Amino acid sequence: MNVVKETAKTKEEALKQVLIKLNANEEEVSYSLKEIKGGLFKGVTYECSGFLKTDVLNEVQEFLKEILNGMGLEVSFEVSTKEGVTTIKMYSSNNPILIGKNGQNLEAITTIARQFIKNLTNNGPRIILDVEDYKDRQIKKLERLAKNLARDVVKTKTDVEMDNMNSYQRRVVHNILADFKGVKTESIGEEPNRHVVIKYDK
Repeated sequence: MNVVKETAKTKEEALKQVLIKLNANEEEVSYSLKEIKGGLFKGVTYECSGFLKTDVLNEVQEFLKEILNGMGLEVSFEVSTKEGVTTIKMYSSNNPILIGKNGQNLEAITTIARQFIKNLTNNGPRIILDVEDYKDRQIKKLERLAKNLARDVVKTKTDVEMDNMNSYQRRVVHNILADFKGVKTESIGEEPNRHVVIKYDK
């Protein structure tokens, strides 16, 4: 991975030099800045270290390919970025194995991939791993369930507790019911038993 380091008298100038070297704009680069204190008669300077986000994503794909090939799976990738989050869709020779029961294998591989990025950089891209359209289908299913439960809450005026979910799933529920009249949502409990309560709201 091509990491560029530049030093300048201001943070802005150090970053500008890194962007010029990488021939990229700020959105395309992961970078970090640190202050370097000079000697007695020297002022403070700043060091900017940066690299292309696409380089990180390429490294992640190679890392994933190595793991999945070790599991006996042939895999290809499709990468897309939306609102600052990069989705890496995986197409394999055995998708059920890759997904696992209730998506457990996919969640485990996602955790490993995120840790790999964190080891490379503290300022890397946020990623979501998917297998073909498994997560898209799961999200639509979760949204339908949340709406149906919200209708029940409005009808019965009784709060409903959903099953335990990860933070991403909880955010999906909060977002889909944000403008749903007659209910409000709240996350309660401690991980891994944290879940959403759909509450009646007069």
